[in-house]
Amino acid sequence: MPDFLIPFGPFHMVILHLPIGALTAIWFLEFLLEKNDDKHKNQAIGLLQLLLLLSCGLTVALGLSYEELGQYGDEIDQHEFWGLIFAGCIVATYLFYWIHRKLGKRRSKLVYMLALLAATITMVITAHQGGELVHGKGFLSKPFQQEKRRAVEPAPAPSVDESSKKITLQARRATQATTATTTSALSAPIVDVMNDAGQIDPMTAPIAAPVQPPQVVDPRVALFEASQAIFERNCYKCHGATKQKGDYRLDGQHSINLGGKSKLPAIVPGKVEESELMYRMLLPHDDDDAMPPEEKDPVSSEDIDLVRQWIEAGAYWPDEAELSAAPSDTVKLGDADTDQLIEQISSTGVKAEYNPWGDESIRIDLGVVGPGQLDEAIQQLSGFRNKLTWLDCSELALSSDFFKQLQQCINLQRLHLNGTDVTDKQLDALSQLADLSYLNLYNTQISDAGLDALHASSSLRKIFLSQTQVTANGIALLKKALPELEVVHQP
Repeated sequence: MPDFLIPFGPFHMVILHLPIGALTAIWFLEFLLEKNDDKHKNQAIGLLQLLLLLSCGLTVALGLSYEELGQYGDEIDQHEFWGLIFAGCIVATYLFYWIHRKLGKRRSKLVYMLALLAATITMVITAHQGGELVHGKGFLSKPFQQEKRRAVEPAPAPSVDESSKKITLQARRATQATTATTTSALSAPIVDVMNDAGQIDPMTAPIAAPVQPPQVVDPRVALFEASQAIFERNCYKCHGATKQKGDYRLDGQHSINLGGKSKLPAIVPGKVEESELMYRMLLPHDDDDAMPPEEKDPVSSEDIDLVRQWIEAGAYWPDEAELSAAPSDTVKLGDADTDQLIEQISSTGVKAEYNPWGDESIRIDLGVVGPGQLDEAIQQLSGFRNKLTWLDCSELALSSDFFKQLQQCINLQRLHLNGTDVTDKQLDALSQLADLSYLNLYNTQISDAGLDALHASSSLRKIFLSQTQVTANGIALLKKALPELEVVHQP
């Protein structure tokens, strides 16, 4: 795509409605108006065919330009494939229409209508895939699956004995911590407190410390924190503060009970079988309605059981005072140290969260950092050195210290540097990232010298180089060094 068109790529989502509307209008005129030889009808269809052809071409061009921005990974490839097939069908429809207008034969009309039908079918497929990219898997098909959904029964609840074994991990931690403290005090070594007469010397006898009563956690609070931790790991990416697929959020007391676009209550306190959220978590993982969707790791049976207990207990939502009063040992499920690091770096305005596939790896977006807090956020990156897999630095002015911190993130897989002031020399730091597979350098000043530094990045599989200073020769040398690398570049 031409460089000037790439910034307009996001308008693809607006323009795509034009060919859909034109195609719909053509079907309306072809079948609902009786007079096939009507002059005005044929003129209208001719104009719509031209609109369909031009708008389809613009939609495809903007779609390919949007891909150049690198906002999507490999998940966009299938949508692009079907979009090109749709465009081919539109061209065929346009040609066969005018051939039929010239010949006026029944056979030419049949060929034209078959081309129109093919264009319609490929449009539906392409639109469905585009909707899934934006709104989640099965978005367009969900209205047709309501009966199917209601026919699925949730899994049976665990027995009382089984549930009693694991009230919550948090409650056990609190109890165990208190027990350990008491035990350690009782098992301390006995000191010599006797005097020469064999009597207890009050001057040397230690004063017994009062035994603290066990700090009991309200099971409802513990279940709430456990459930929220599960939602944070598996759901917040699509149903949190920054994104709400299906108009549904899980991170607020009010929003969590709403049904979003489905109009079905997500959570009915005390009634697991009527809670849409639990229903979707229990569906087979390949079902279009399953949550999380098929491309993500499923929620473990243990975590589902904790969410079930929380709903059965009334889906209790404690106030701030109750949460503050909970023992410090009561923490969210997962890595408590990482939770603390996420909280610290989030205080700078950075968006930091667990990746949605549930492996406790971390995704960080520095692009939303608070004013004057970028340096502070960068200094904290090293704390995530073993868990950071996705880092977005789009449109930022990055210091050399950033790349020193970056070298410590040894498990980084995806890096967005598009629109930054990254230099050729700074790319040397990336060669030490053994797992880096995705790199976006769109709209930077990188040249062939910078590409030379990437020759040793054997794990690299996709790179975006449009609107840079690289040449065809530099790209050829890079692909020679990395034969499996996909290069997205428009000179």
